[in-house]
Amino acid sequence: MILPNIATTRQIQTNYRSTFDLAKKSGPVVVMTNNKPDVVIIGYDQAEKLFEKSRIIEMQETIEAIQAYQQAKKTKKLVKASSLADLI
Repeated sequence: MILPNIATTRQIQTNYRSTFDLAKKSGPVVVMTNNKPDVVIIGYDQAEKLFEKSRIIEMQETIEAIQAYQQAKKTKKLVKASSLADLI
C-alpha cells in the first residue's frame, strides 16, 4: 500500500493552495482533524475518473441483475414476495 499524502486542518487553513496543488500533482490528500482522518481532497480530473468508474460498475451490476431476473423468469424460479421478510 502506498502511503497517502497527509495534511492537517491547520495546514489547510494557513496554506490551502499548496495542499490543492499537491492533490492535483500527487494524488489524494487525507486531511486530519484531531489526529483522525476527516476528509480527502482530490483533483477534479481524478474525481471524474472515479465517477466514471462508479457509473460503469453500476451499469454492470444493473445488467447482471436484469440477466439474473431473465434467467429466473425463464426457469420459472421467480418468487412473489409480499414483504421484504419473504425474501430473507
